[in-house]
Amino acid sequence: MIFETTNLITILSMLCSAGFGMTVSTIALRKKTKAETMLFNTEMYSTMLGDLRAQINLQGDQLKNQAQQILNLQKKEIENVKIIKNQQKRESDHLKRIKELETTIKQLEAKILTLQKQIA
Repeated sequence: MIFETTNLITILSMLCSAGFGMTVSTIALRKKTKAETMLFNTEMYSTMLGDLRAQINLQGDQLKNQAQQILNLQKKEIENVKIIKNQQKRESDHLKRIKELETTIKQLEAKILTLQKQIA
């Protein structure tokens, strides 16, 4: 009976110490794994954040360039509108002058007919 008890105590103590060792190892590895995972995620998010900042800066520069182009086009449009208005004014002045000349021509033609009738 002493032999069986001794063997039983030896087997139980081996199982308990192995179980305790496994428990400690599992807890330690879990913390290590969790820490490594968090470090990896932190590095990955840091890289992604850097990339996003670079994209935002690039898009900001593009927006500035486009805004400047829009301003330049608006200035050109204002200049073109002024030119068009000047051309329209000239055209209107020329049309008035043409009407005046047509009226003068009709008056002169009427005078010519009158003179031709007097001569004949």
